[in-house]
Amino acid sequence: MATRLPLSVTPAALLCTLLAASCGSASAPTPVGTASTLPTASPSLPTASPSLPTASPRVSAATAAPATPTAAAQPSASVPPSNLPVLTDGPITPGRYRYVLEGECEDPRDCPPHATPLPPLPIEIIVPAGWEAIFGGLVILPAGLGTEGPEGAGLVLGWTNWWVGLNSDPCLPVAHVPPDIPVGPTVDDFVDAVVAHAGLEVSEPTDVELGGFSGRFLSLTGPSDIDDCDNWRPWDPGFFVQGPDNLWDIWVIDVDGFRVLIIAEYFAGTPAEVKGELREMVESIRFLP
Repeated sequence: MATRLPLSVTPAALLCTLLAASCGSASAPTPVGTASTLPTASPSLPTASPSLPTASPRVSAATAAPATPTAAAQPSASVPPSNLPVLTDGPITPGRYRYVLEGECEDPRDCPPHATPLPPLPIEIIVPAGWEAIFGGLVILPAGLGTEGPEGAGLVLGWTNWWVGLNSDPCLPVAHVPPDIPVGPTVDDFVDAVVAHAGLEVSEPTDVELGGFSGRFLSLTGPSDIDDCDNWRPWDPGFFVQGPDNLWDIWVIDVDGFRVLIIAEYFAGTPAEVKGELREMVESIRFLP
């Protein structure tokens, strides 16, 4: 299935999440994230964008995913972070990788005059077998499934920027329109604005820790009918839902004063194995010096 995760800005300046209709719903989807520091989760997940390199087929969905990555799938923990291989586009050999978020200013929407430049932020992650990367390693998706429904999924390793705006009507007639709901630069600014949006269906935010830093977690559900939308984009900079009923689990983390979003997107029909591996990858994330 083709991958499709259109982004509004370059990977170095991205910071967004997939959303839904009708704010504060009591029946929010169960997130994929689990662990003592993450919300309790159960299977379900999202999709991606531009076409991917051809990859080998995934292992059978009937094969149970390990509770944690196997020792053989990851390099020795003694390997210094700076010596880890860097994620690049294409099929990923199972193991531990490094990805660096760069706070570039290639789009004025990301870099207002008062913005504080973001220093490069390295992220460490363990990737299991059967996944590939696109957008310079920013997005990790299951080989052979892509990011679109009804079975696709994707993990966005993080976006950092100093500004984001919500669209009062996420159903856009064109790819992008100037957002009309301004949002401040902090974790609470973003989460509170998303929760207050009457057109977004979101779960109750919870406090969370990821990679040694604190933040907030919430889930978003995309609408069932997006036929009349060129794309359904809740905010910009960001990407849009990958199909009807797209589910997004969002970790909004404060890393040394800068807001970082990690997003796992999937669908109700995404294989349980894929959802479990998404969860494992999120739990393995560390923000490095």
